[in-house]
Amino acid sequence: MPPRRDQLLDATVDYVLVHGVGDLSLRPLAAAIGTKARLLIYHFGSRDELISATLAVALRRVQQAFLEMLSESTLEGSLLGFWRWATDEPNVAYLRLFLEIHALALHDQETYGSYLRDSILSWRTLIADRLVRRGLSRRGREDLATAIIGAVDGLLLDFLATGDRERTTRALQMFLRRVK
Repeated sequence: MPPRRDQLLDATVDYVLVHGVGDLSLRPLAAAIGTKARLLIYHFGSRDELISATLAVALRRVQQAFLEMLSESTLEGSLLGFWRWATDEPNVAYLRLFLEIHALALHDQETYGSYLRDSILSWRTLIADRLVRRGLSRRGREDLATAIIGAVDGLLLDFLATGDRERTTRALQMFLRRVK
């Protein structure tokens, strides 16, 4: 059985995937996951540290899914496989959470800024490392990875706003063909 801290963290991730983090209060969270607010403070130190640990686990879960897609033979195949995973109903909650954090970070850099910067850096590194076969310099790979992340983020926002998976998937396919 995993240590209690890990159990609380997993339960907190599941909770914020449903409820978000913007107005997260420890007492309702603790009640929902079967513990006490003081035990959350004991294990995590503060609400902000709990949120930081929670977001790290959520990001790790999503990036693990992406890494599993990297077994595809092409970057296009990997990104499309990840797109299908991310836009599948059980995983859409991760998209909502990450977009919520992006918005919160714009107003509260102290609480969410480092997570957002670290998240973007880790995604850029994952994708840039996949672009090695293209013969680009490291800077060129990072720039292309940045463009890919921007396009995917924009299309994910469009998907969440409209629910139109077919159109946004076609748009991603068109973008990826042009990136080849």
